[in-house]
Amino acid sequence: MKLPYSWLQELVVGLPAPEETAAILTMRGFEIEDMVSPGAAIQEILVAKILALNPHPNADKLTLCDVTDGSRNYAIVCGASNMKAGDCVALAQIGTVLPGNFKLERRKIRGIYSEGMLCSTRELGLGDDHSGIMILPPDAPLGRRLVDYLGLNDTIFEINVTPNRPDALCALGIAREMAAACGGTLRGPDISEPAAAVDSDYIPSVDLRDGDLCPRYTARVIRDVRVGPSPEWLVKRLEACGLRGVNNVVDATNLVLMELGQPLHAFDMDQLEGKRIVVRRAMPGERIRTIDGEDRILDETILAICDAVRPVAVAGVMGGLESEVSEDTTTILLESAYFDPPSIRRTSKKLGLGSEASYRFERGVDLEMVTAASHRCARLIAELTGGRIAGCLGIADTADTARLEARRGREMTLRFAYCNRLLGQTVPPDEIESIFTSLQIPVKTRNEESITLRIPSFRQDITLEADLVEEVARCHGYNEFSPTLLRAPVKPPEPQEVDRELVKQIRQFFVSEGLDEAVTYSFADPEWLKAFPQEDAELDHPAVTIHNPINIREATMRTSLLPSLLQAARRNITRGNTDFGLFELASVYLASGDTAREKKKIGVVILGNPRADWRDPRPEMDFFDLKGLMENLFTLCGLKRYRLLPGPDCLHPKRGVTVDAAQQTTGYFGELHPALAETYELQGRVLAAEIDLSALTRFWKETAIAYRPFSIFPAVKRDLALLLPRPGTSKQVEDIIRQEAGALLEDLRLFDYYQGKPVAEGMVSIGFRLTFRSPEETLTETGIDRMIEKILARLATELHAQIRS
Repeated sequence: MKLPYSWLQELVVGLPAPEETAAILTMRGFEIEDMVSPGAAIQEILVAKILALNPHPNADKLTLCDVTDGSRNYAIVCGASNMKAGDCVALAQIGTVLPGNFKLERRKIRGIYSEGMLCSTRELGLGDDHSGIMILPPDAPLGRRLVDYLGLNDTIFEINVTPNRPDALCALGIAREMAAACGGTLRGPDISEPAAAVDSDYIPSVDLRDGDLCPRYTARVIRDVRVGPSPEWLVKRLEACGLRGVNNVVDATNLVLMELGQPLHAFDMDQLEGKRIVVRRAMPGERIRTIDGEDRILDETILAICDAVRPVAVAGVMGGLESEVSEDTTTILLESAYFDPPSIRRTSKKLGLGSEASYRFERGVDLEMVTAASHRCARLIAELTGGRIAGCLGIADTADTARLEARRGREMTLRFAYCNRLLGQTVPPDEIESIFTSLQIPVKTRNEESITLRIPSFRQDITLEADLVEEVARCHGYNEFSPTLLRAPVKPPEPQEVDRELVKQIRQFFVSEGLDEAVTYSFADPEWLKAFPQEDAELDHPAVTIHNPINIREATMRTSLLPSLLQAARRNITRGNTDFGLFELASVYLASGDTAREKKKIGVVILGNPRADWRDPRPEMDFFDLKGLMENLFTLCGLKRYRLLPGPDCLHPKRGVTVDAAQQTTGYFGELHPALAETYELQGRVLAAEIDLSALTRFWKETAIAYRPFSIFPAVKRDLALLLPRPGTSKQVEDIIRQEAGALLEDLRLFDYYQGKPVAEGMVSIGFRLTFRSPEETLTETGIDRMIEKILARLATELHAQIRS
């Protein structure tokens, strides 16, 4: 909102300088986005008069002008041709700095010195016209500063008013804040009811049919008006507010809008059918041509201001072209109303039409200002047009008087202890009372513990006790509060079961392997869940039952991710997608006594080969491909030591394993049991995995990467091919090798595991590759041989292993 400083000066006695005013408003919540002084760059320009014009002796297109400012004469060379002797002009003397930082100096122009410059509006920064010099009215006072004569010696504030403060969208609202802040006296305009000059008993006819959208509508008539241009002071004031002058009637309504925050509209009463106003919802398909010349189609959700036949205005948004005030208008009907804010907002959005009026109605105007603004505007129009106010103010109120009373004023109590607790600082009760009194919020009662206030109708934003505390903080001054540390103890964040960074890396890992992430429901069919391993099997009811399931097939919370992923796989197959992989990182839900607990898991289902396409057909993945995928996942999560044990019943008996790490089951993976795959109508090899994400998080945190310098010495590699009697395991062999090799063992890999012919029955052939390296010296063959002999001796003693020939 644009507002001139000079207007605030008229309303507030004792107003500080513009810079201080801007600082105060900003600190009280009304940010000054810009401050513009239109005449700041032309302070030295004077009003002068041309006495005589003579041709330049050395140039056909230049003129010698004899100019006076009332005290001395100037000989000026000018290139314009739109002036004549006797014209008043804008004179820049030698030494004047013009907009654009151009300093005027005395110099010769085609052999003759020019003692100044006659300026155009463009050169003065007052417009774009540079076809000639600026010609002023003939009565312009000679020698006076141009900024004083044109009223440009002012400062224009551009104020950012928050949506919850519609009362501040006017000069009076901002002046009220400034008077409270600087202790000045507020001088508001005369809003008393004017006396009728004609037809004292006349009351305009207003039919209010939809009171829910218009709680209050007022109308009054002014006769014998003479519509014409507005006086210069009015046009300049509107221009300072960013509005253009139209005529003396429309400009009066706009002035009151910017002054009191209440939009008004003037109708040409002779253009109203039946000389009456009907406030109703529009009928579907009704049309109106608004004053911007556009045809608008209305519907039943839009409130219209109508005469006896047709709509003549879109309520709260814009008037109609056919009933607008023109030069031929002699009788006007002046509207001042309160419209429902949500209704105006919907109408404005639906029609794509906004205005200064709708901007204020959308936020909510002051219900009590409706009649006061009508009084003020009627008196102003009568003064500007010579019109006569007819009869009384016609007021139409909704029947819901309780709603009107609720808007007119409320009582609220502020507890001093509550205020101080919220602010974290004590504000004396006397200061609190003084603050509300300065804001024109009357005090009803006060005691040692609280203060009771009457909230005026213009402060619609105050609805809670906390809003009153905010007013105290705002007016006391935010910069007056001392920073204090929190008194409540701050608890450190609890450790998360699943690390977010690990989840991010796992997600990226699966995507890089060609899998797609799935998001499935947490509900599951209890019959489907029975086929998959259940945790806490000792409980009678390990699944969490839903009391009001969407359907009986979703009656429990899932204890496994695989059933929902397999159903998603079936939907892909039925739609022709045969090569894909799905993964999901989500929770399963397990009963624990009378409560339930969540556990984060990773579920994987693969059919065909996710990386296959028409350019690169690949064979479908098998158990060993899935095993490689899982090993890479475990490496990512820092899980390096684990055992693969026989898998659960849901997997193929020969191609499925359970992952055992630190003597705990971490998950399982393998090929889905053919019978279970058939249950889900899945053909071919179906690979599935379900891993405990919480366990992986623990391993990931325990194996944080630590930097150590690379060894500059060469590595020594040895292969051990062994025959191991069953039930010995590769894990047991690995443990013995690591213990005997110690820190010199850089890497240990299992490269062969075989049972069957020609290996003797009851024996397993296994092969390990050992990599040795020292960070301090080059290892010798003799030293490595002694270490291998010790490893073989212990393997033979404890596991009865022998070298494979």
